[in-house]
Amino acid sequence: MGDTDAQDLKGGHAPALKVGGMRVVQKAPREDKSESPVKPTDEEIEEFGEDKKEKNADIVVSGAKMGVEEAFPKAAIQAFHEKPVPTHQMGASNKPKIIQQPCKK
Repeated sequence: MGDTDAQDLKGGHAPALKVGGMRVVQKAPREDKSESPVKPTDEEIEEFGEDKKEKNADIVVSGAKMGVEEAFPKAAIQAFHEKPVPTHQMGASNKPKIIQQPCKK
């Protein structure tokens, strides 16, 4: 059995499956390994303490603490991201454009 399995392998893989002269892809579906976060036991909480989430809502600007919304107002950010609008429109030229080309002879 081990010899026949080794002979059927092509480059370490089983040969391609053909149906009607065309190769058919057979990929195994991916397994989701989404594990839920492990909660610490009571003994670990007593020994190490609880994890506290840090708040990064305050920003220091010029030595003074400010909130994110105060430091970066929405109007300033919007003005920074918008494309500048032209102040005046260029007038259309009434002159015909002359393209100098050689004559046909």
